[in-house]
Amino acid sequence: MIRLPRHGKNHRAQSPIRRRGEDDCTPPQRFAAVATKGAAPRRRGDARLRTCLALMAMALAGTATAAVPPNIQAVQPSQLDHYWVMTNTALEVDVPNMGTNLDKPTCSAVTYVIGSDGVTRDIVVRKTIPAGDLASVAASAVKDMHYAPGADNAVRAPVFTYLIVPFNLPADKAARKRITDACSLKGFPDGYR
Repeated sequence: MIRLPRHGKNHRAQSPIRRRGEDDCTPPQRFAAVATKGAAPRRRGDARLRTCLALMAMALAGTATAAVPPNIQAVQPSQLDHYWVMTNTALEVDVPNMGTNLDKPTCSAVTYVIGSDGVTRDIVVRKTIPAGDLASVAASAVKDMHYAPGADNAVRAPVFTYLIVPFNLPADKAARKRITDACSLKGFPDGYR
């Protein structure tokens, strides 16, 4: 379970500090107007910004509809340890400064592929109950997971699976189960590839 801190700071550990305009898709502070007949002046860096925005749009479009090939074996979460075992002892997770339902008991169901290198990919948040900004936190948690092959996976075959990520669960076991059961993906993997 991930328990979120109750204050408004961004909780990303070791975030790199860069100056504006240094490989971060923002225009540099200095710009020069380029005079063209009949057009508004343009700044240097506009083309770079447009390119970065286009690349980000393509990346977001690809992750929202990640298609998993049918030749990758689907594994239920309860059987995953036979194929892959998570090696992380802690996760580095991006938590927004503010958002909707960040302090509510929540769960998110996230589908993903574990590649032959043990790295997660094709991460899609399928369900978050109640809906809110913890969906991005769940995706960030799964993105940081790393795996080693399990006992039944000496060939390091990639698998398609899902995980229920709980947040801020109450101490009562029955309430915890009720919340996480709401996020189970009925009929997995059918309809989730």
